[in-house]
Parts: sequence; structure tokens; C-alpha cells
Amino acid sequence: MVLRLSSHLISNEVETTHLLKPDQFPVEYRTDDDNDAPSIEHSGKIGFWGSFSIAVNSLTGPAMLTLPATFQRCGLIPTISTIIFVCFLSSACSLYMADTISKIPGNDKFVREVEFSDSFNYFWGRKWFVFTEAIFFLCVTCLNISSIVDTSQVVDTFFGHWVPAGSAAVQISMSNGFEWIRWDPDACTEEELLSGGCTAFSSDKDDGVLLTLGYIVTALIFLPMSLMDLQENSHFQIWGFVVLVVTTIQLTMQFAWAGLYINNLSLWGKSWDTLFGVVLFNFALVIAIPAWLYERHPSVDVPTIVHGSSLLSAFLYIVMGVFGALSIANVSDNILENMLSGVFGISVQLGASLFAFMIIGLGIPLFSVLTRLNLTSNGQCSLFVGNLLAVIFPWSISWILYRGSAITNLLSWGGTLFTSIVAFLLPLSLALHTVIKVDKVGSIIGKWIKSKQSQVFTLVFLLLSAVLSIAIALIGLF
Repeated sequence: MVLRLSSHLISNEVETTHLLKPDQFPVEYRTDDDNDAPSIEHSGKIGFWGSFSIAVNSLTGPAMLTLPATFQRCGLIPTISTIIFVCFLSSACSLYMADTISKIPGNDKFVREVEFSDSFNYFWGRKWFVFTEAIFFLCVTCLNISSIVDTSQVVDTFFGHWVPAGSAAVQISMSNGFEWIRWDPDACTEEELLSGGCTAFSSDKDDGVLLTLGYIVTALIFLPMSLMDLQENSHFQIWGFVVLVVTTIQLTMQFAWAGLYINNLSLWGKSWDTLFGVVLFNFALVIAIPAWLYERHPSVDVPTIVHGSSLLSAFLYIVMGVFGALSIANVSDNILENMLSGVFGISVQLGASLFAFMIIGLGIPLFSVLTRLNLTSNGQCSLFVGNLLAVIFPWSISWILYRGSAITNLLSWGGTLFTSIVAFLLPLSLALHTVIKVDKVGSIIGKWIKSKQSQVFTLVFLLLSAVLSIAIALIGLF
């Protein structure tokens, strides 16, 4: 069966049009030579550093800031072991996802735009396409909302410390209607400063929802970037990667200078309940793989980017987590709360502010672009609707979640459940299916593992490992 090109063409300003409509995907699998597949001239432009930065920035997000507390609670050996294990599991999922996408006819060099849900449409049909569209949207939207709220809180806390009279917000409540309120750290007690409890607009006495100055500033900076395409965003991601490395080194040195206390971190910890949930949430590289494959320059090696970014991210997780845990007794669940308080000095405060603003903040446009691409690439959504769902929707509800425990629950449940399905279960299940049912050899894994039996054995092992890890993470939430 010959795959037909879509006749719908768009200008360069519109970033996505899928080369194949969903109803053009074949029902049966193609097992013959694909030399008759149409020739498509496409060459991605994202080079090595742009690719590496996108991958690393996909792996470093809000959940990274919970690792010091996780190390203190779960212990040095269990936490490091879990990070290393999930790192390799995530890398395998990403490479098998790329390998599966390469099995679509004419796409061994990734010249077709095949987003996450498109691969399931091709191999599993329309129902799975709809399901994966929904679950991908929920997964990345959870990540996006978390990033928006965390970045806004950092900006408000920064304004509170550095702007006269502190940050400002409009408080909306049923009892008092609209109120103009201010926040500055002078209202915090010394105990709150030391424990990391002095964060912007966090008082339990306040009610209603807030529209803060930090939220507005964050929107003015990152919302326009969310409307760009992946290639345009790659330039900002490179800057984010540089800031990540520099600030991690700076903060680690500051922790060491302030003093490292071995009593703050035990070898085995006292509770492992949330360990897998926190670590799994950090390794969501798979969500960026399909879009990146299409936009990357042909000279960029896929395994090098996947392995390199995963190993570097795991190393940064361990360094940041261990040094933060050793330096701060009873560290907050979000270490930024400790570092932004000013108790550890101005340099730590400024470094933490820059770290959060650039690293977590630049995740916002990246997540928005990935969501929009998955919605629009197949022609099911227009660019307008894609932007409405991927960009406007997260921004329109994030401010409501600014205060209270809602964002914590979002991270715990949405992160563990949706990210586990999208980043681990679905890619491995689809890869196992294609290895068994499709004769075509993928251009990634097929270079290393020639035997179909060996690939099946490897995928079964990886899938069982993922299921067990996710089950432990979900049990820990209870």
C-alpha cells in the first residue's frame, strides 16, 4: 500500500502540517520493501547543542527541586540507586520510541512529521490515537501548570525581597470580593525564614485566589515564547542549559562553603513511600522525542543525545540532591523555599532565583510547543485551537492553583499517573507490539540488537520493570 502525501500545504509561518492524515494510515502493516514510499525533502535545523539542551531541559523541571528532601527522607543509597535505574529505563523508552517511529514507511531517517499520538494511530488505530492525544495532553499540561505556578512564586518571592513594599496581588474571595494586597518577607518570623516557610502569599489566613505581580510578569515573558515553534525555542533552551550548569555549580559550591553535615543524610533513610513517584516524574524525556526527531539536523545522533542528556541530568539530580540535603537540616519539600529566604546569603538567593526562573520557566514554552505539535500535526486541530488548548488553557487556570495544596496534589497524582503512562508504559508497549508484528527493522535499536527474539526479551523485561516501578510509586501515594 502506497502512502499518499497530504495535498494541504501551508506557509512557513504555520509550524505544523502532518504529511499523512489519520484516515490515510494503512490498516494492515506493511512488510514489503518501502522503496516506493514517496520522497520527502525535509531537513531539520536543530543542531547538537540545541538538541542536547531541549533534552536536558525536558528532564529538569519542578520535581527536581524536591530531590534534597527526598534524599533526607529516603536515604542516600536508595535514592541514588533509583535515579540511576529510572535514568536507564527512561533512556530505553526514548530510544525504543524513536525506533518505533522509524518503522513507519519512508521514515527511517525521520523525514516525516510523526508526533507521539501519530505513531499509535499508525500501528494501533484511531481509538488509540484519541486516547494517547488525551493522555499526552493531560500529562504535559500537568507539567506545564506546575512550571507556571513555581516560576510565578519565585518571581513574587524575588520581588518581595528586592522591591520596596514587596510584591503585590489582587485577591479574589467570596467574602471580601476584590482586594489589593502586598507581601514582603519582613512579615516572616525567623523560624519561617530558617525552615523555608517564608514564601510569597503563603499565609494560611488568606483565602480566595490570587492574581499576582509575579504571575503577570511570568506570563509577559514566557507566554509569547510558547507561541513560537520548536526551532525558535531551541535557541532559548541553549541559554537555559548554560544557566542550569552554571547555577548548579554555583549553588553546589555555596552549599559546600556553608558546611556539609553528615548527620543530615542517612544511608538508608526512614521512608521510601514517595521515592519512585518523585524520581519517575523527573524522567519524562519521551514526550520531547517525536517532535525533536523531525526537527533535528540529520547529523545529530539520536542515541548520543538521549544517553548524554539522561546521564548528565541524573548526575545533576544526585549532586543537587546530596549537597542540598547535607547542607540544610530538615530541608523543605521544595528547596527553593530555603534558598530564596535569604538566610543562606545573597549569592545563594540570586543563584536560586536565576536557576528557577530560567530552568523551570523555559520549560513552560517547551511544554506548550510539544502539546500543540501533538494536537495539530495530524490536522485534527487548527493552529488556533492548538494554541488555545496548549498555551491559553494552562495560563488561564494556573493562577487559580497558585495558593494551597492543589499544586502539590497535581504533581503527586497527575505527575505520577500521566507521566508514567506516557513516558514509560505506552512507548514500551507499542515497541513490543511492533517488534512482534512488523518485519521492518528500526533504524535505532535495530543497529544494536539484530535478533527479534532478543528485542522481545529486552522489551518484556523493561515493561515489567516499568510496571513494577509505577505500582510502587502509586502505592506510595496512599
